[in-house]
Amino acid sequence: MKTTIDIPEELLSAVQIASKKRTKREAVTVALEEYIRVRRSEELVTLLGTFGEFMDQEELETLRGDS
Repeated sequence: MKTTIDIPEELLSAVQIASKKRTKREAVTVALEEYIRVRRSEELVTLLGTFGEFMDQEELETLRGDS
């Protein structure tokens, strides 16, 4: 999809350098993917400790036959 947006040049350059991408398009794509990854991780953190019937390490090892 083609979109016209005004991105500060120094910000875009910083993303290109940090991501080691040659084109602005690649840099923007990487930045958006990273943003989504971080947001999803933050959402998962809110779920920590909310699974009541989840097996513990001992049960997992027994199931695997590690013990």
